[in-house]
Amino acid sequence: MSKEIEKIECEEAIRKMLEYLDNELHHHDHDAMESHLHTCRSCYSRMEFEKRLKSMVNSVEPEPATNSLRDRIKKITDNF
Repeated sequence: MSKEIEKIECEEAIRKMLEYLDNELHHHDHDAMESHLHTCRSCYSRMEFEKRLKSMVNSVEPEPATNSLRDRIKKITDNF
């Protein structure tokens, strides 16, 4: 006997998209998201965009902060 997959709407799919891309959804939520993405072209396109954006951001080499930026941050945090 197979379990029926819960249906989700676009609003919920968009809310859970980053968790889906990070493989952080529980099994039943992941299955519902997969099902939704197979049937909703709009959410699938959004997911592909987010996946590409995440990949691009992760590929950028970090640069050390300049001394002036460090000084500005220190001034702000010293006030807390």
